[in-house]
Amino acid sequence: MRIGMGYDVHRLVEDRKLIIGGVEIPYEKGLLGHSDADVLLHAIMDALLGAAGLGDIGKHFPDNDPAYKGISSMLLLKKVGELLKEHAYFICNIDATIIAQRPKMAPYREQMRENVASMLGIDVDQVNIKATTEEGLGFTGSGEGISSQAICLLEKPEFYYEAPVYGGCGGCGGCGGAEK
Repeated sequence: MRIGMGYDVHRLVEDRKLIIGGVEIPYEKGLLGHSDADVLLHAIMDALLGAAGLGDIGKHFPDNDPAYKGISSMLLLKKVGELLKEHAYFICNIDATIIAQRPKMAPYREQMRENVASMLGIDVDQVNIKATTEEGLGFTGSGEGISSQAICLLEKPEFYYEAPVYGGCGGCGGCGGAEK
C-alpha cells in the first residue's frame, strides 16, 4: 500500500469561472491559473501521482506548455488515472478538503465526488470531499484564494497479471476484489 498527499492553492480573481471538482460554481470570482485552476482536482492528482512515485502534475502537465492552457482539469485527472493503470496501481480511496471562506461548497460536493470517481473509473464511495472555512483567517479566510488538500491510498498487487480475471488484487476493494 502507498499513501500520497497533495496540496494546491490558487488566487481568486475577477473575470474567471470558478471551477472546483469539475463543477462550475456561480461566484463573482474564479481561480487564476494556466489550466482551469481547479484546486481540488490538482490536489487529488498530486496525491495520486505522489503515492505512485510518478512525480507531480507540473512534471506531467507543465504550466509553460501551451497544450494545457485553459484545459479542463477533468481531462488531466483522467490522464492521471490512465498513468496509474499503466503502472498497475489501484485506488483504494481518496479523501480531500476544500478550504474556502466563500462560496459554500456543500451544494456541489456530491457532483464533485461523482466527477472524480467517473474520471478515475472508481466507485463514488471511494471518494470523500469535505469543505471548511478558516474563520476569516489567512488568505483563504480573507477571500484572496482557495486551497485544497488531498490524501489517497493506492495498492499495487504483489502479482500483477496483464488481464486479471477478476479485476485486481483484492486488497482494498478498489480493484474489484479479486484474489492475488
